[in-house]
Amino acid sequence: MENNLIWLCKLLLAHFTSDFFLQKSSWIEDRNRYKVKSRFLYVHILITGITALLLIGPKYWKTVLVVTATHYLIDLGKSYLPQNFRTFLLDQMAHIAVILACWLSVAGLVPSWEAIADFYNNDSFWIVAACVVFLTYPAGFIIARATKPWSDQVVASEGRAGTGLISAGKYIGITERLIICLLVCLGQYEAIGLLITGKSILRYNSSNEEIKTEYLLVGTLISIFIAFAVGLLLKWLLGVRM
Repeated sequence: MENNLIWLCKLLLAHFTSDFFLQKSSWIEDRNRYKVKSRFLYVHILITGITALLLIGPKYWKTVLVVTATHYLIDLGKSYLPQNFRTFLLDQMAHIAVILACWLSVAGLVPSWEAIADFYNNDSFWIVAACVVFLTYPAGFIIARATKPWSDQVVASEGRAGTGLISAGKYIGITERLIICLLVCLGQYEAIGLLITGKSILRYNSSNEEIKTEYLLVGTLISIFIAFAVGLLLKWLLGVRM
């Protein structure tokens, strides 16, 4: 078999090409409307199979068959769900999971039960998993409760819940904490400074109300402190385990 990584890249390229470049928005709308009766659903699935076949070759026709059949089932199932970003993300994750499973199978890289058990019992994995999960919603909840008196003041001063995008601040905070934690583990403290500076310019430049600016600053500093603390703790724990 040719280079395993190149084969995987070809299969991923086939997916991205057929799903994003060779599929029209009108086809997606037709699929969401007519579900299993949509003729464009079958056109898209045919293009998906042909694209995969052209890129990885007829030698792997079984893989093409699996990718095509699962693509049909995943897209059909998606048409019955609410059409939002979460559904789109789950859809793409499912497609890529199938591709990765095919790659592991063809390349003979399917892990044994012993390897799976070793991974499950790996201390480092669970340490990283606990830190990552904590930095998402639990840390966000702590910050929200810690800054609630100031958020109430902001709402009272504006007379409404704010004019920003719904939940945007929450996801910005989660992404920010994860990036800072990763940079701390890598020892890239200069990059953290650039990240914080860039966010400060973007977020506070348009805020001309002192009370709102101070509230955002407090929340940001608490978020950064938590990310730094978790990053340092994670770095120390992984160092101890090694």
